[in-house]
Amino acid sequence: MSALADTRLRPAFAPLAAALARAHGLDPEDLEQQVWLRALEHTARQRPPGDTSGWLRSLTVHEFRRALEPARTETPAALPPRPAAAGPPCILREAVSKLPGRCAGLLTALLDEPDLDYTALAAATGMPRGSIGPTRSRCLGCLRRLLHDQAGLL
Repeated sequence: MSALADTRLRPAFAPLAAALARAHGLDPEDLEQQVWLRALEHTARQRPPGDTSGWLRSLTVHEFRRALEPARTETPAALPPRPAAAGPPCILREAVSKLPGRCAGLLTALLDEPDLDYTALAAATGMPRGSIGPTRSRCLGCLRRLLHDQAGLL
């Protein structure tokens, strides 16, 4: 059994993740999910350190800092207005429709209702609430690459 499979490890870092996330406007569940993901990626390559609890706390702080970086470096781009039914197709919506997997549905929901919180988005898309943030991040990366490749827009 993997050391990370021990459910007693969650209390070692979950309160820290929740406190850091809430204090800085991040989703605590997203941060916790990122910590687990990084921990599992690490343990797939090598054994976890002897002090697994301490390592998870350090990893939590690292992932928290990483989660803050996009907020500091990215400037939100203005979205083009939604086209009228008879108007020309919107480049952004057309690109979103070409995205793979759940990306098209998630980003379309975000374009249609930009003020939805994660709970409402989860209900609208059928996705687990905790996977919306990481999925959205990956989808936006795919969208950037697609727009760059297609039109050199970003």
